[in-house]
Amino acid sequence: MINTRWNWEDIKQHFAYTWWAYVLVAALMLFGWQMAYHATEYEPPADKKLQITIAGDYVSTTVLEYYQQRAAEEFPEMERITVDNIPLDFTGEGDYSGYTKLQVVIACGEGDVYLLDREMLGIYGNMGAFEPLDDLVMAEGALEGMFTEEEIERGTFVAEDGDGQEHVYALPADRLYGLVSQGVDTSGLYLTITSYSGNPEYARKALIWLCGQTQEEPPAWMNDLEELEDELGENADKLPEIG
Repeated sequence: MINTRWNWEDIKQHFAYTWWAYVLVAALMLFGWQMAYHATEYEPPADKKLQITIAGDYVSTTVLEYYQQRAAEEFPEMERITVDNIPLDFTGEGDYSGYTKLQVVIACGEGDVYLLDREMLGIYGNMGAFEPLDDLVMAEGALEGMFTEEEIERGTFVAEDGDGQEHVYALPADRLYGLVSQGVDTSGLYLTITSYSGNPEYARKALIWLCGQTQEEPPAWMNDLEELEDELGENADKLPEIG
């Protein structure tokens, strides 16, 4: 009769040579479970979802969750609201992964509202990725008087893949003081909505809601910085030369 009894030494030797097989099986089981979960997970319809993306400097998860909660309170009828961040080479070390991700998500038609810089606005705007905002800033529009003519002009251009007419495609986000107060660097960013949004009604409502933060008081440190810049400007000729 064959002896099938195992002792502790046999077990240790067995796992010493075949541990990877157990890890592989566990990984495959986990992957299979995740695939099954996502395949059966409820997906809200397009008109019940809203995605806001900040493409620029790094934004902490805490701030993103804070604005996600605020947006949920503002638009309780939405079943899923996402506020996310795509950092664009904030390290200054030539990391282009953020630009690649931005290209992919826009190409895939993801996102309803974007904050992004002028270069990205021009690139994707010329491809027809963004919706004109003319009616919002004109007389009796929802954003009438909220932005200066100069600010409106900054986001106005003729899209190469458009109708050949000049339109307001974006609004400068520098004065979104609510975001600034939370530590989001909005300088040089523009607020826009996508032309392919599956929820255009609420994309516009979300943009109007975000623009409303221009009415908030700027953080104290901004006033201190402006005073310092004014002081340095007045005394620039008194500063010692370098070199």
